[in-house]
This record gives sequence, structure tokens and C-alpha cells, in this order.
Amino acid sequence: MANDTSTQTSAVSAQPAPLWRRWVLDFHNRTVLFRVGNWIFTTYAFLAAAAFAAGFAISLWYSAMAGLDVVYIAKLYLFLVVPAVLVGLRAFSIMLEWRELFRRPLQTLIKPGYMLHGGIAGGAVALVSMSTMTGIPVLRLLDGPALALPLGEAIARLGCYVYGCCWGRPTTSRFGVRYTSPESKVVRCAPHLQNVKIHPAQLYALIIYLGMFAAYYAVLPYVPFDGFLAGTYLIVHSITRISLEYFRQDDRGRLWGPLTHTNLYSAAMILGGLACLWIGATSGPALPLKLDMSIRLTHILGSTEVFPWVVLYGIVFGFAYGVHYGKVGSWLSAPPSGGMKPNVDELSLGAAARMEAQRSEPRSDEARLRH
Repeated sequence: MANDTSTQTSAVSAQPAPLWRRWVLDFHNRTVLFRVGNWIFTTYAFLAAAAFAAGFAISLWYSAMAGLDVVYIAKLYLFLVVPAVLVGLRAFSIMLEWRELFRRPLQTLIKPGYMLHGGIAGGAVALVSMSTMTGIPVLRLLDGPALALPLGEAIARLGCYVYGCCWGRPTTSRFGVRYTSPESKVVRCAPHLQNVKIHPAQLYALIIYLGMFAAYYAVLPYVPFDGFLAGTYLIVHSITRISLEYFRQDDRGRLWGPLTHTNLYSAAMILGGLACLWIGATSGPALPLKLDMSIRLTHILGSTEVFPWVVLYGIVFGFAYGVHYGKVGSWLSAPPSGGMKPNVDELSLGAAARMEAQRSEPRSDEARLRH
């Protein structure tokens, strides 16, 4: 009888996990969502669209609570902020490969790649311009995106997780993940990490940014002055990015010793955040800051005047981030043109050499992590 019970228990334990559980656990390897001819729509396209649409809607929600003309702000965002953000995202990414830009300018320019700090910088410049055009206090304009960015970044980091960028260091932790999809960026750019258990650094960021958004939502009724959300966002976000460097292995560009260009940009953002807090606290808002908490996000999403702009905003960034041609890693040509490959030197003065060194290192640790 005991043997029969043991046999039944073994049979139950040998049954495969439910399909939904296997799909979730292997979600990070579902880089490609679907294909239409030579056009490839990555899962990142959907998540990037969701991230930017959600961020746009929340920015408009804050504008409505602050008493601004939401439809007018939405149009300015789409025609002024979107181009500035896209230019900033690409420009900072291209700066990482300025040597390659001189060697192969067209291939460097047309391959996919964005950098968050560039988008923040471009958006900030556009918002300053909006303030000049409209007379709205610039810190008030900055607070809307500051409320929205943590949620948008959380969704976008899920996109990074499934696309395989911003990958983590090898680990023996039970929370480690293995990338096996040949289309994922970690496998394309660091083949030696294929099927090696690594930190899901993107998910660490997702959890932190969700917590940050929840904290912002909780303090909305108590925001003391214009610039409070923008200042705290710039500081907390930068500290988070610097901390996450410990878990990441994708090359962020070395400057001096352990200092990376991400650290440099984060330090600049911390100074900017302190300036926002100091100016906001000492100067006071141009108008009394009193958010109308009776206005809900559903009012924005339910507005026929506003919702189409939100959808269009998401579509623009969804296509920019996640639609490729011929092969993942290329926008305009079938041969792969993108990715941080070992034969591409970078602003980091030796990133390519370091990646080559990683590939030639003894594989004992790697082999241990595979099992």
C-alpha cells in the first residue's frame, strides 16, 4: 500500500506544469510577438506603447488636477515633446558609439537603440520651451511627467525583460533567469550568456518603480509646492539607477575606473532634482498649488477629446521601440545592424575589448551556472 502511494505521488509530481505557468516563466524568451512579411513586431512594441500611453495619460491627469487645459497640453506634448524625447533618446544612444558613427554612419544611425537619460533630457528641454510659450510655471509642467514616469518605466522595464536588453550578471540565485531565444538582445550581443542563469535586473527596477509610483500617488493631496515631484523623482530615480548597476552586466560605458556614463548622468540628475526642490521651496509657485483631487484618471481616459491623443502617443513610441525589419535589431535592412556587438567600440573607451575579454575568459564559472 505504501509503495502504491509513493508511485501515485511520483506520478503527480512528474506531470508538466500548467501551460499558463510555463508561459509566464518563459515570458522573457518571447521576444517576437508576431511577424507580417519582413516586418517583425516584438513584444516590446506592445509594452512600450502601453508604457508611453500610460505615462502620457497620467501626465495629462496631473495637468487637469493642476487646472491646465488638458486638450491644449496634449497637443503640445504630441507635437513638441514627442520629437524632443525621440531625438534625445536616440542622440544619447548614438553617443555611446561615436567612433562607430564615423566608421559606419548610416548603419549606426538606422539601427534600433534608445537611452532613457536622453529622453528625459529631451523632454525637459521641450517642457521648458512649453513654459516659455504658454506662461505656465516650468516646475508645474515638470511635475506631471515626474508623476507618470515611474509607472511608465515599470511597464517599459517589463519590455526590457522580454526583449533581453539591460540584462543582469550571472547568478546562482533561485530568481535567476536563462535567455535561450536567439532573438533576445542578450543572446545576440553576449552569446556566451545564452542559457546562463542571470539576475533579472529589469524586474528589480520594475518593482522599485511601481513602489515609487504608489508613494507618489499617496502623497498627491499633500504636494507642498511646484517642483516637489520633479525634484524627488530626479533624485530617487538616479539613486535607483546607480544601485542597479551592481546587478547589471550590459556595458553602460566606462569613463574612469568603475564610473560609468550612467553614473555621470545620474549625478547630473541629482543636482537637477536638488535645484527643483530648492527653487520650488524658496520661490513658491507662481499660483497657489492646489490639486483638484476630484478629477480622476478615468475622466481623462473617458474624454473623447483626449483619449485619441493618448492612443496616438502610444502608437508612435510602440513603433519606434518595437518594430523591426527583416531581423530583430534592424529598422530598415534585413541584415542585423543593431546591438552592442563586440566589434563595435563605444564612448566607453574599451567596451568592445572588455566584451571580447569576457568571451575568452575561462568558462568554469559559466559552466557551473548552467547547471
